[in-house]
Amino acid sequence: MEVNISSIKDQKGGQLKFRLVEDWSDLKINETTLKTIDPVVFIGKVTWTGEYFLVRGAVETKIEISCARCLKPGKLPIKVEIDERFRRASRVMDDGYLEDEPDVTEEWDDEDFQEFRGLTIDLDEVVAENLIVSIPIKPLCRKDCPGLCPMCGQDLNEGECGCEIDDINPRMSVLKRLLDSDGRQ
Repeated sequence: MEVNISSIKDQKGGQLKFRLVEDWSDLKINETTLKTIDPVVFIGKVTWTGEYFLVRGAVETKIEISCARCLKPGKLPIKVEIDERFRRASRVMDDGYLEDEPDVTEEWDDEDFQEFRGLTIDLDEVVAENLIVSIPIKPLCRKDCPGLCPMCGQDLNEGECGCEIDDINPRMSVLKRLLDSDGRQ
């Protein structure tokens, strides 16, 4: 996903709206693999502030997940808001010194900015990271998924298994015995 900023690079306050659609069926970032079912759609705009390029917009797709309760595959729609700042990378001159881009006078905090070279901003890494971070820690196939029986492993989405589950903490069993005997000793 790339945005060409050549039309706004010299206009302070200039904006460029874009809609990018790409098919990322198997997205791999570091150790994480993300399987997208639908194309990744990024609708947003780039603004040249005079110091940096501000990219804002929304990314939408559907990903394939494994439910944290019943372990069945499922589809999870994801919508992520992107708000990133990009700056042009410094150039190395023939004499070995770095030359900053014109009109950049203040010191940059590297954690606040992404860098790019040329006239296109590559959004792949930013979009991928935001998609991965937006996945819930325990994704569910549906909100009311009962999961698997802890005793026999039956998928409770398909029906009850008949197991009697004792949810009493063993440290509280003495209190349970008191309650079972109608509170009398």
